[in-house]
Amino acid sequence: MEPAVERQPSIRVRSGISWGKATAWSAFATLLLFLAVNWDGCWLFRHKPGDILAFVCSFAWLVMFFVLRARWRLLFLIVTVPLTVLLTGFWTSGIAEMNAAAESAAVTALHQMQSSLHGYGGEHAPQGYPEALPTVKLSFPALKYYRFNYVPIRGPRGGILNYLIQAIPTRRACGFHRSFTISDDGRVFWTLEPRAATLSDTFLPE
Repeated sequence: MEPAVERQPSIRVRSGISWGKATAWSAFATLLLFLAVNWDGCWLFRHKPGDILAFVCSFAWLVMFFVLRARWRLLFLIVTVPLTVLLTGFWTSGIAEMNAAAESAAVTALHQMQSSLHGYGGEHAPQGYPEALPTVKLSFPALKYYRFNYVPIRGPRGGILNYLIQAIPTRRACGFHRSFTISDDGRVFWTLEPRAATLSDTFLPE
């Protein structure tokens, strides 16, 4: 007679939710998360297309959460929540860096335009500066986050003797508040008020 073999209890990791249901619920929850984060359209405006990977990771995390049993879900939370908080901190700090990069791009664009106009004025003296800005190739951040206005200043005879170029945020509601203006002598001024900067605003040192 063979001795009875004691069976060890199996460790079940999977919950009773199928992969199909887990995927469907995860997709729905990820969509709600995206709509909540991007309710005003600013998330898509501020971020690069590659940043959508954050929502792909959220979807994958939710799928794993749903397919695990309750006891394993707790362990999964203990392991992944600290990492999520850490990544969220990096994401938040990236907003200030993004603003700084966009503002730097705007100031660089202003100097490019001023340099182009300065060259034009030197070649066409004494007629002065042109009626419109010459074509200047600007960086993607400058074009996306700022709009540029050319403000000619005419003399008594109608010629353009001086000018201002304004860089105004395209969407202030998305956290870009600083406007810049450059004068014909290359000085840059800025303001946080909802308007174009003027020569009486804060001077931006080189």
